[in-house]
Parts: sequence; structure tokens; C-alpha cells
Amino acid sequence: MKGREFKDAMYDGLAKMLKSISNPARLEIIEMLSQGEKSVEGIVQATNLTIANASQHLQVLKNNNIVKFRKEKQYVYYSLVSDDFLSLYQHVIKYAVHEIAELEKIMNRQREDNKSLNAVNLDELETMIGDENVLLLDVRPSVEFEFGHITGAVSIPMNELMTHLKYFSKDKEIIAYCRGPFCVLADEAVKVLSEKGYKVRRLDEGYPEWKIKQLESS
Repeated sequence: MKGREFKDAMYDGLAKMLKSISNPARLEIIEMLSQGEKSVEGIVQATNLTIANASQHLQVLKNNNIVKFRKEKQYVYYSLVSDDFLSLYQHVIKYAVHEIAELEKIMNRQREDNKSLNAVNLDELETMIGDENVLLLDVRPSVEFEFGHITGAVSIPMNELMTHLKYFSKDKEIIAYCRGPFCVLADEAVKVLSEKGYKVRRLDEGYPEWKIKQLESS
């Protein structure tokens, strides 16, 4: 193969892979799968896609080695192929939010509306883990917490938060987190808790970002 043919073939393959994720629905599916394995039905429930649309998007991701699947009885479960791809996905998000002014503006408006602008970053969180004056609150669905969570976190899904308020001490600072920077569950938790008089902030990112940070620093 001549040099030009080689470069054309390599860039063509790379372009196909990048094109496979240049779709809003597929990006959201990737966010869902970054929390752990999910069935097609679970993805449909989380994203409001139809079964047919979700299956089509998953097929595109599978054909480009981004997701893998396994079958169990009548169900099909999908997961990300590797943490390497998850790390790439996170870097793309971080770059986009920092460099695309419109995205940064939308993000800040979302945080401001929910009183969560003063977010905690992962480096700050490292100093808080194990502090008895800090409550680390995971507001994702419990099944996602079971797949993996930040060390020391307590699982209280957002839809159960109001029934657990009586167990929270107002002497502690609460750090709420969820799926990542685009996940609104932590924003909603901050708004609810701050309106009830609790000292609360959200984690700027989420469990998947913490997981990759631990892997990269080990």
C-alpha cells in the first residue's frame, strides 16, 4: 500500500468511528452505559427512545467497537467496550464545555437555576473523602450505584430524597453527584436540599470521571 493510500484508509476508518458518535441519542446512550451494563429496555426507559431507535443506535455503536453485548434469556445487555473509550468520551465533553461558548453558557444557566454553580471538582473531592463532616450523596438509581460508586458514598436515588431528609444533619456539608456533568439529578438534589436549609454542593463531574481518574493515577 502506498503512503497516500495508507493515510486515506486510516483517516477514513477514524472518520467512521467519530461519525458513529456524532449523534445526540448515541452520546446519551454512551453516558448511560458509562454507569454500567444496561439492557435495551433499560436504555429505552432512561432515554425515552423507542425500542427500534435504541436498537438501531446500539447497532451503529457496536459496528464501530464502542459497545459490546451479551444475551441472557430474552434480554440483550450492552456495555462499553473499554475504559479507554470512556476516557476519550470524557475528554471530548470537557473540551467542548470549555471551548464552545454556547455550551458553557447553557451549563452555567442550568447550574445557576438549580443553585449549583459552586461545584466541587474531583481534586477537591479527594480531600473530602473520609471526612466525617461531609456526606457524599449518590442520587443515581440504586442499580447504577451497585455497579460502581465513589468511595464512601451513600445511595439515595433522587426520587427517594424527600423521604430521607430527616436523616440528614445540617451540621454536615452534603456533596451530591450523579452520572456526569450533563446529569441533572445532582442539580435537582442541590436545589431541593438548599431550599430546605442544608449546606450542599454538587460534584462538577460524576462517578465515571472519578473512576477514570483513579485508574489513571494508579
